[in-house]
Amino acid sequence: MSKRLALLAGQSAVSIALLAWLVRGLDTHALGRLLVTLPLWYYVASLGVIVGGQILYAWRWWLLLSVAGVDVSLGTAIRSYLIGVFANNFLPSTIGGDATKIYYLGREHGYRTIVATVVVDRMLGLGSLAVFAAAAAWFVPALSARFVALRLVVTAVAVGVCAFITLATVGTGGAQRWLAPFGRTAIGLGEKLKRLRLSMALLLRQRRVLAYGAGLVLVYFLALSLVYLWFMDIGGTARPPFVAVFTAVTMTAVLSNVPISLNGLGVREQLHVWLFAPLGVPNEVAVAISLLLFGHILVTSLAGMVLWLVQPATTSAATADPRG
Repeated sequence: MSKRLALLAGQSAVSIALLAWLVRGLDTHALGRLLVTLPLWYYVASLGVIVGGQILYAWRWWLLLSVAGVDVSLGTAIRSYLIGVFANNFLPSTIGGDATKIYYLGREHGYRTIVATVVVDRMLGLGSLAVFAAAAAWFVPALSARFVALRLVVTAVAVGVCAFITLATVGTGGAQRWLAPFGRTAIGLGEKLKRLRLSMALLLRQRRVLAYGAGLVLVYFLALSLVYLWFMDIGGTARPPFVAVFTAVTMTAVLSNVPISLNGLGVREQLHVWLFAPLGVPNEVAVAISLLLFGHILVTSLAGMVLWLVQPATTSAATADPRG
């Protein structure tokens, strides 16, 4: 518990420090005006894109569940996914949402199977996003030294996740043999990891899983890039090229997953400044759109909270799958 509290304190300190540093160079009155003078249609449209994206991601997870042989309705998958979104944003870790989904479905359908779908879903989402971000980043001109450094980081993430997916698909060539010198406990752990990898490989070898996984990410972030351009139009900012906006949006989304702050708060806003300022976007505009969309995510999280309160998970162990 002390380690968790220390991690929470450290992440909170990073978020506060980054936001304090950011605010020093901002015209907060201009930022506030941007947010309060937006037309109602934009609030509704941008919230619709965010909610629609979460529903698409929930559908992708439901597809993985179906391929894995887990017989649950789409409504159940969406409900569990949105509860996970709530846990992601109101618990001090993005892993909280994954644990919640595993908790809700694992007892009835087997923990190993559900873990496999959750890990594959996470890797497909992050991997596809990182590949799109890296490809776009190498296509557009490098307008700042920070952009060059962040492009290398995003490219490394893309390569790393793709390597993980490849390893999960083809295997390690005998992990138990490598772990044998470390004793029976290590061998047992290796056997469990092998079974998990085989469950993941079953999903990753389905071409439609890979195609839908990448396609949904692309559709969502293309729509999100349009939301950014509309915001700039309303704020009277000259439009950067669409590809440049798509690059900044996807790079920010990838790098915000680094768990150094409280749910990405502070890191996400600083990345907006670093990536949009070279495109001619004022810092106030960049931070305002970041805060607005984060607010939409929190609204979506509240929907998950309502679903959790209305129908909490049962605590009976009768439905548990002893095979895990």
